[in-house]
Amino acid sequence: MENSNNYKFSIKNIKPFWYLLIGIATISASHMSFSIDLIAWTANVPFLIYLSITKGWKSRLVFVLALIVAWSFVVLKIITPPIPYLMIFLFSISISLFHLPAYLIWDKFKNHNRSILIFPTILTIMEWIQYTFTPFASWGISAYTQSHSINIMQTVSLFGMPGLSFLIYWINISIAKTIINRKTTLISFQIPIIVLLVLIVFGSLRFDIGKSKGVETITVAAVGTNSEVNGLPLPSKESNEKVVSDLLARTRTASKGGAKLIVWNEASFFTLPKDEPIWTNSIKSLAKELNISIIASYVMLVSEIPFKYENKYLFINPKGKIEYSYLKHQPVPGEPAIKGIKPMKVTNISETKIGSVICYDYDFPYLAQELGKLDADIVAVPSSDWRGIDPLHTRMSAFRAVEQGHSIVRSTRFGLSSAITPYGEMISQMSSFDKNNKIMIADLPVHRINTMYSIIGDIFIYLCFSFVIFFFISVSREKII
Repeated sequence: MENSNNYKFSIKNIKPFWYLLIGIATISASHMSFSIDLIAWTANVPFLIYLSITKGWKSRLVFVLALIVAWSFVVLKIITPPIPYLMIFLFSISISLFHLPAYLIWDKFKNHNRSILIFPTILTIMEWIQYTFTPFASWGISAYTQSHSINIMQTVSLFGMPGLSFLIYWINISIAKTIINRKTTLISFQIPIIVLLVLIVFGSLRFDIGKSKGVETITVAAVGTNSEVNGLPLPSKESNEKVVSDLLARTRTASKGGAKLIVWNEASFFTLPKDEPIWTNSIKSLAKELNISIIASYVMLVSEIPFKYENKYLFINPKGKIEYSYLKHQPVPGEPAIKGIKPMKVTNISETKIGSVICYDYDFPYLAQELGKLDADIVAVPSSDWRGIDPLHTRMSAFRAVEQGHSIVRSTRFGLSSAITPYGEMISQMSSFDKNNKIMIADLPVHRINTMYSIIGDIFIYLCFSFVIFFFISVSREKII
């Protein structure tokens, strides 16, 4: 007992302000660009200790401010031109408010027997709500902190990102409780550590066994653009003609390299409505001539005042016919694009089912689930990033591949293009910031692989909701008794 008291005293002897500073540092270091994946497993611990040793509304207000500061530093890491600094607070405050309920509810019930599970459960639910029902997508989700670890990434094939996020938060709270109480129990520490070790072994075996099998492949290509269109002023007709001419020439070169599916960048060129038929006819003629499929992504002006455009792609088959026309379903907050509402679709090309979305769309797992239900084998993702989120955004899309078991061709303007296997492995990469011919060619599996998550969907989230209901019912009954 004496050692325990001395231990607790040593924790309280440190001024609470230091726990806030350390928490700001660990949260900042574990998320988004320049992240350290190992820190994520302890990133929330300082904040949890702070809440355990302080009381009163003033300390909670200070905690809220510290949480916002931490996420502001996280978002700051991805803000580079042309993104305005105002975007820092648009995202940091929103993400902080989604995380706050888990901290405050745990703080209120931290002495309850099952409180160790309420923290990861509520955080996981709030993340799911964020990327399912808000325009902020999955930015800041804890599972993404493990994007450098191919073995741990495999766990999202089981329960999606909710399962991995829950484990990360569970280990955080377990470590915090162990430090605070200087004791461990089966559920508070040993079980989450054992689960982590089992999942690391599972991921390693899944990846290595998957790689050991020979599969039939199809040659694909990402073709880059010289276009820098980014709102007003609009590009000149001459510069736009040169951009399209270069795109067609690179597409021809990629075809000579064996590519059967060629994906252009998001906003590869700009067009006025009256000129759209001219450009699309040229693309269709080339696809027919070369007997290839082209996913041509571009922007078309709708109005200058207010400034509105269609951010779209055309899926053109080897016969030169338009299989599908798609508008971006999830424009980035502030992007003046017309929101697409057509359902997802896959196109069967040589017995390979090909689907496609545009950039930010694939930060929403529910859109990947829709393509998974259609048994998409390969998903093309015309994209346009900026320096601050390169190559982070491409690594994020790899989670969709592992979740649904399909391959991805991500063709990126101002960022990293990549061919990604159903195991999240980037087998080919090309940075638009490097000096290259803007053509990336790779071989991807013709067919998808089945994953547990693609079958059961968000059952883990439903279990989380069920636990929360059970928890509060049990708390209410204890008060009545």
